[in-house]
Amino acid sequence: MRLILIFILSLPSFSAMSFELFGVVINNINRLELREAIRKSGAEVIREAGDDNWYDLYNMSLNFKQSKQLFVAYDKTNGDFAFAEYNLDYSYFNTMLNRLKGKYGKPTVRYGTFQSDAKFIWNVDGIDISLQQDWGKSISRLVYSQKEKLLAVQLAYRQTQAQKASKLLQLDASYY
Repeated sequence: MRLILIFILSLPSFSAMSFELFGVVINNINRLELREAIRKSGAEVIREAGDDNWYDLYNMSLNFKQSKQLFVAYDKTNGDFAFAEYNLDYSYFNTMLNRLKGKYGKPTVRYGTFQSDAKFIWNVDGIDISLQQDWGKSISRLVYSQKEKLLAVQLAYRQTQAQKASKLLQLDASYY
């Protein structure tokens, strides 16, 4: 009985609504606060989202040598955090997997067509964390996302793309 209690007390504990990235709680953060925290981390701003861009893009290599880029997207209607995706060196996958296991515990594993298509997933305080390798691009991806807000961003993006395609068809209609 005492052994079980000691084991339970030694498990990592995560309090509700307290998941942090860049030293700030991201569960309910807005665009301006997170952008400021990312800049303070030493990230180089490549591009910030606007009317034509759906996500911010940062060069993280100054402080996080294994990261090539960081993409961060927000819900365009209210500026809420939707996702952050690191593109990591392909060779860094196992090291990152072990670090994430150490911090968040055992992941759920989803396999694709091949054993190598594995996606490792954690859910911490409402934030989905996933790590996977992208063979075709020789990178690993580490993604932090809020499911509902990510779905809202994806829906809005698809609607915008459909509107753009419709406008292009209308412009070209006289030619066919």
